This record gives sequence, structure tokens and C-alpha cells, in this order.
Amino acid sequence: MALFQSRASLIVACCISGLITAACATKAPPALSSDLAGTHWAVETIDGRPISGQAPSLTFAHEDRISGAAGCNSFFGIYEAEDGAIDVRALGHTERACAAPVMSMEQSFLAVLDKAQSYQHQDNRLVITAEDGHNLVLTPSA
Repeated sequence: MALFQSRASLIVACCISGLITAACATKAPPALSSDLAGTHWAVETIDGRPISGQAPSLTFAHEDRISGAAGCNSFFGIYEAEDGAIDVRALGHTERACAAPVMSMEQSFLAVLDKAQSYQHQDNRLVITAEDGHNLVLTPSA
């Protein structure tokens, strides 16, 4: 009986020790995948043309996810960005219909994102350039 009580006491002590250790442990914040991670942007121009109406916006999440509003529809995807190179994959979007000018702007925006190849910070702006030379100029948003 004494042996059983000793084992039971040992098991209880180990469990309590484990719980205390787990409670005191701190979880490290997620590592940022790039200098874009955790940032929010609004499109200022597409190929030098200013945006009229509701500007597309995008968020680069910490988990290498990209999402936002394309003008009429919402979009989402996966990105990798490092040292000025960017790759956007698995780009998808909702399929609501809007007025022709908004849809045209949205298609141009999504086409640049889909073929994004490089990015650079210029002053307080972000410039994303596609492999075909088309580009987006974005400003920080809340």
C-alpha cells in the first residue's frame, strides 16, 4: 500500500510540475515571413492610372496569406516575399457582378497580383510589379 501511495504521490507531483512549467512558459511570437507580413495597403494607381471610387485594398498576413477587397469582390491567396521578390499563388475571389468600370479595374488589379514578381518600398508607398511590367502603387491603410 505504501508503494502505491508513493507512486501516486510521484505521479501527482510530476503532473503539477508539468502544469506549472506549461503555465510559466511563454509562447514566442510568430516569425515574420517578410517585411510585408502584417501590413495593410490601399491601391493608389494601377499602371499609373489613379483609382476612382473604392480603391482595392490588401493585407499581407503573418501566415503568408494575402486577402482584401478587389473593388467589387473579395480575394484571397498565398504569398511569399523576400528581398524584393514576391510570388502570389492560389489567388481566388468571389464572383459578384458590378458596373463595367469597376470590374475592369478589378481585373487589372488581380492580373498584376496574379503575376507579381517584385516589390519595393518607395517613400511611404509599396510598388508591386508583375512579370509583364504592369504595376500597382499602394499606400498604407488602417
